[in-house]
Amino acid sequence: MTTHTTPAAPSPIHHRRGLFVLLVASVLTGSSFPGHTASNIDFARDIQPIFQRACLDCHNLEKEKGGLRLDDRSLALRGGDDGPAIVPGKSGASLLIKLVTGEDEDRLMPPKDKRLSAAEIQLLRDWIDQGASWPESSGSGNVSKLDHWSLLPPQPHATPQVSDPDWRQNPIDAFILKKLKQNDLSPSQPTDRATLIRRMSYGVTGLPPTPAEVASFVNDRSPNAIRKLVDRLLDSPRYGERWARHWLDVARYCESQGFERDKIKQHAWRYRDYVIKSLNDDKPYDRFVREQIAGDVLPGLTSDRIVATGFLVAGAYDEVGLNQQSKIMRAGAREEALEDIVGTVGQTFLGLTVNCGRCHSHKHDPISQEDYYRLKAVFEGVHPGDRDALTPAQLKVKADEKRRLEERMARLSSQRSKLENAARRRLLAKTDKPWAKDLPTPTLRWNFESDAHEATGAMQGTLRDGAKIERGRLVLNGKGAYVQTTPLPRTIGARTFEAWVTIADLNSRGGGVITLERNDKSAFDSIVYGERKPKQWIAGSNAFRRTRDLTDAPNENAAKDQLIHVAIVYASDGTIAVFRNGAPHDKPYKPAGTESDLKTYTQDESFVMFGKRHTSGGRPFFHGEIEEARIYDRALAAKEVSHSFNAGVQSIPHEALLAEMTPAERRQHAQLERETVIARQQLAQASKRPKVFAAVTRHPGPTHRLARGDAAKPREIVAPGALSAIAKPAGSLGLKPDSPEAERRAALARWIAAPDNPLTARVMVNRVWQWHFGTGIVDTPNDFGAAGGAPSHQKLLDRLAVDFVANGWSLKWLHRQVLLSRTYRQSSGHNEVAEKIDADNRLLWRFSPRRLEAEAVRDTLLALSGRISFQMEGPGYMPWNVRIDNTHFYTWEDKLGADFNRRTVYRIGVQSARDPLLDSLDCPDLSTRTPVRASTTTPIQALSLMNNSFVQRHANHFAERVGRAHPNDPEKQVKRAYDLAYARPPSTSELNRAVLSVKQHGLKTLCWAIFNSNELVYLR
Repeated sequence: MTTHTTPAAPSPIHHRRGLFVLLVASVLTGSSFPGHTASNIDFARDIQPIFQRACLDCHNLEKEKGGLRLDDRSLALRGGDDGPAIVPGKSGASLLIKLVTGEDEDRLMPPKDKRLSAAEIQLLRDWIDQGASWPESSGSGNVSKLDHWSLLPPQPHATPQVSDPDWRQNPIDAFILKKLKQNDLSPSQPTDRATLIRRMSYGVTGLPPTPAEVASFVNDRSPNAIRKLVDRLLDSPRYGERWARHWLDVARYCESQGFERDKIKQHAWRYRDYVIKSLNDDKPYDRFVREQIAGDVLPGLTSDRIVATGFLVAGAYDEVGLNQQSKIMRAGAREEALEDIVGTVGQTFLGLTVNCGRCHSHKHDPISQEDYYRLKAVFEGVHPGDRDALTPAQLKVKADEKRRLEERMARLSSQRSKLENAARRRLLAKTDKPWAKDLPTPTLRWNFESDAHEATGAMQGTLRDGAKIERGRLVLNGKGAYVQTTPLPRTIGARTFEAWVTIADLNSRGGGVITLERNDKSAFDSIVYGERKPKQWIAGSNAFRRTRDLTDAPNENAAKDQLIHVAIVYASDGTIAVFRNGAPHDKPYKPAGTESDLKTYTQDESFVMFGKRHTSGGRPFFHGEIEEARIYDRALAAKEVSHSFNAGVQSIPHEALLAEMTPAERRQHAQLERETVIARQQLAQASKRPKVFAAVTRHPGPTHRLARGDAAKPREIVAPGALSAIAKPAGSLGLKPDSPEAERRAALARWIAAPDNPLTARVMVNRVWQWHFGTGIVDTPNDFGAAGGAPSHQKLLDRLAVDFVANGWSLKWLHRQVLLSRTYRQSSGHNEVAEKIDADNRLLWRFSPRRLEAEAVRDTLLALSGRISFQMEGPGYMPWNVRIDNTHFYTWEDKLGADFNRRTVYRIGVQSARDPLLDSLDCPDLSTRTPVRASTTTPIQALSLMNNSFVQRHANHFAERVGRAHPNDPEKQVKRAYDLAYARPPSTSELNRAVLSVKQHGLKTLCWAIFNSNELVYLR
């Protein structure tokens, strides 16, 4: 790194004498310092010493008083809180001159003991008037330079020449061996085959190899045996699950919001599945990068690319902070959210702590504050939330299919109704009861026999928050239980609501029985009990605009289990009539006011609810049971309402109608019912609109640079862009301050994933190296800057980065290079001499042993017990019980069942909750970026592996598995347990001790001891 020296400040005595000489010279000659005319001012010689002596104590990297820095050219020209300090070519307009001359009497700078001489002031004037020339390479303090190794293009360094023929084949080995020899070190011998397959299996899939796989590999003496093993492991779907967990660590993926509420992000899991699938498909890494930054705005939109943007919002989400009343507090929360996005993008893809530039320019790297705000401007329009996981084209296909199926359902329903109505007429003709004549046929009907779906299948109903179906009734608890349906299959204007109900508590207030509501909440109409007056039925409506308190209606006095028939008729002239048990409950009325006219509820834009009068506000929940509910698409006459009440819910059993049909009609009816069932299932599928928690975009407003990162101190507007140290000119991506949101992210994604970006390939190569060897070539994988670790093998990193790009950014190609190297296949044996030279094994003279991550330990226990579930995709398993009291409180439970035996990558991670076993094994806080996991050794780990209920249960299952394989044969049982757990047979002494233990304490004790052994949880 280039360094610059500046002259030492003169002593006070020499300084005073020098000032006198300079003042005289200035007066006599009109020039500045002796020997320096106004035409040949040099910044490093003439100006930099002035800044160093008089200015940098207050205007440097650490203090930045008034927001002004004079240790960096771009920052000095930008100025501080009061605007530009230096206006090139205009000294009279430059704030710096006003401050040092005392034109601003309240702010004479610098302090008295460091005041500038007239000659120094004149030098500053002349320098500014000449254009304030300040070479990029001339810093005034501890300013990072642009020649840092990671900012320069990686070079395709030639493979070193080495003498060992076994270490010539793979460039990795040649680079490693050369460095070892330079440090008087030698590599270790290759490890044995059984250890190698165990190492590779865990390294690639995170699971132990089976005894059959070990035997096959150990006995395979073909020259390509290792390559076949590597190919098999990389082709396994388990590879994507293993390496997705690595990626999710750096993506700070968590399935709850965190902060005050810590709600579950119900649809976040799709991003996890996207990562697993992308890795298994060996998606080119540059495409993987672009999709996660801007997949929803790049050409060739797919559902996967929408889901990919879940990366941007995978972390914590301060719902309360972002929605509070105070505008300035909302702005502060928003700044925190955007810093999280900028920091994650910068560290994950570029390996630079870009977010350090939020309050001031980076202290170590050439990342100015403008750079941070340029990147922030790219993401100004990104917000977290649920969005459709399907593309507009896919949604249109679904909508067309849904409409087609709804029309088919309507035709099937009409054909069934014709058959049933004909049978009903024939049956009613045989009775002399007055209600049997002119019995109305409902448009929509819910009988709640087994579910909350409409009887003909035209609408699907979902039970929510405690609603239940019992004894052919919908049971509602009055505390939040309700049913909401899919959209209306047809438009309804004039109408009649009808329901048979029981009331659990006559004193309950505000419950809606059946409600029609618009999707946009602009209107609803409902049968409501007891809201305005106790024990009164009313026609509920939005803001009571079509509601009137009834005057002649008696108070409800039905017994607790007595069925009550309630109907409300809405005529086309706006008149509303309420009926109870077939009789008018009061006189019909016509509402007054601007919204009193009949409301129409449009197909696909309205829905039905039971048990809830409105989607928000008040106490809307009904406490009771609904036996049957109907909607008619016309206003029934009073006589029809009476007839329907008298006919009751079971007036004509379905069997009776079938009995009235001819054999041909019954066959036709049965066929229609079969087709209806199929169409209902298809409609339910077509009605699903899968959601994903991902980037939800809005039109971005202007991005201001913030003084000291304070949202209350906006400064100049910044255009979206990239890092000025790499993107030229000056971080530009060709964007304007008002560029559309889509263009911003698309441009940045292309820049980051460009083949000539010096960081992107290097950073990912280093991550793969780290996850295979335990430590990266750069041991700070999220910081490739000046404060990060120095690369142990920079030329090797460069060569791999160049080759990675040349091989199509294929991660599986990169894995093969590493796994097939002699470096990776070394033994992990100890070498005291080598350890004295390279204790941390940074030069890789052996394979460093390390403990498995928490998830791999849990997955191993599941695999050995034989209970592991390899179910992929879909929502994860929830090992928590949840109590909601404003916030969400989670308590861990060791739950049973196949869902809870899935691989740990499918666990629903909650930020405010901990899994005792995983937590003890250093499972990190999922909401934070974790480029390197901690690996501690604590007593709690031993206690967890001994006493945790999950461990003990699966130790028992492991014993049962081994016992079934070799009943009543302790020796074979021990050998089988060792083969499964350690991929090796026991030694003679191990076998003897283990057999004795099995005979004395049982097989379960041996399996429990194996679960607690170092050999099981360490990779060697």
